[in-house]
Amino acid sequence: MNESIKLEVPFNETAEREHQQFFFRYTWKNGFTELKKAILYAIVFLCLGFSPSKLITSTPASAVFRYGGFIFLAYIFLLLYQFFTRKKKFHASIEEQINDFKQKDEKFSFIILNKDHITLENSLNTIGSIWSRTSYKFVDKYLILSILTNVNFIFTENDFKENDYKVLKSFLEQYSKEEK
Repeated sequence: MNESIKLEVPFNETAEREHQQFFFRYTWKNGFTELKKAILYAIVFLCLGFSPSKLITSTPASAVFRYGGFIFLAYIFLLLYQFFTRKKKFHASIEEQINDFKQKDEKFSFIILNKDHITLENSLNTIGSIWSRTSYKFVDKYLILSILTNVNFIFTENDFKENDYKVLKSFLEQYSKEEK
């Protein structure tokens, strides 16, 4: 199987926006878990710090709890600031990318598969990787293809023609590693 297989992925603006929105929510899900923990800790620390109980107010622990609560409040604001600034940058980046595809009148992207490596190319980029540096994950109906640790591509079965999705899946299962 030394020959390469070239799969066509038609460009669909609506699907691309949906994929990118999904990936943004997916990546920030862990951030929201961290935010929930920080809110819980802030509430507990502030309640203990400002508690009218003589047991706590007569000890230095009251001040420690107050300061800890305010530190967690600052952490909450930092997480919220990061979320909203990254969301704004993300949407601007997606718009720029889609506009670039429209200006180039991009109709298709290609995935080139062979036993040694995978390559994704379009008129703007060509990104390739050996299989050992490639992983994939299925989340709901989405296939998240990770190349070179930090470059991700999102696909669904509807993005491909005929059996191309099955071909991609079989190559990934055979040569790549699945993330949990």
